[in-house]
Amino acid sequence: MAKYFLDTEFIEGKQDKTIFGFKYGESKPTIDLISIGIVSEDNREYYGISKDFNLKEAWNRYQMKEIGFTEGAWSDSKEYWIREHMLKPIFDELKIKSLIDLEYIRSHFYTYGNSFTYKHLKDLIKWYGKTSKQIAEEVKDFVYKDVYHYQSNKVLYANKKRNTEALKNLYPDNVSFYTYYGAYDWVVFCWLFGKMIELPGGFPMYSNDLKQMIDEKAIRKDLKLAVKDSIPLKGLDQLKQHPNYPRQENEHNALSDARWNKKLYEFIVRT
Repeated sequence: MAKYFLDTEFIEGKQDKTIFGFKYGESKPTIDLISIGIVSEDNREYYGISKDFNLKEAWNRYQMKEIGFTEGAWSDSKEYWIREHMLKPIFDELKIKSLIDLEYIRSHFYTYGNSFTYKHLKDLIKWYGKTSKQIAEEVKDFVYKDVYHYQSNKVLYANKKRNTEALKNLYPDNVSFYTYYGAYDWVVFCWLFGKMIELPGGFPMYSNDLKQMIDEKAIRKDLKLAVKDSIPLKGLDQLKQHPNYPRQENEHNALSDARWNKKLYEFIVRT
């Protein structure tokens, strides 16, 4: 069974409804995909940034954060967490990409060299982002390349025609996905393809949650691990002190987090 390690970045909750720039209500709670990263067990990688999500909502979304106690009362300020922790890193990576892209420079000379602004980010995502449909097709190609290997004309034809039922009959249980705290990741991933029953052939209707796996590992009574001075590890906090426990880098980047998911899985099964 081929294993894939998945992470997504998304915006969740209600979104403002506007007309001519004026708010007139809120939508029902939903989840918009911002970016997706997948790493296969043989270290192939897929990364896509959506251009279908509500960028204005993501840019303007804030939460109130307490900053201190002054003049007999707590003071707070707006914290634009999504903008700073999710959109800014995307802007930085796309900006670097655009600096050596002559076609982009010629087409966007009026924004070339601009700082991190909503307009500049919107231009970059419009240019380099992908539609949900495009991401869905690329994910299928990414997975099928590994699982099916185009072994026969029958498989080739079924894949080319996107014949989900034919692929399910040919390869019913050949793919598994792993996520970390993956409830929302899995929902937004499945929505790329429509209804749950419209998942591509061979795709399961669930993901394996690495958080659950590491928690179960931590409470095992027969856990025989040690760190400094051969002190037995007990519980998740101690397990994280193990020298082989993977450290997260570039957190909140979908591809970097997908890479970490793979490392965490390898730690769980090998330790």
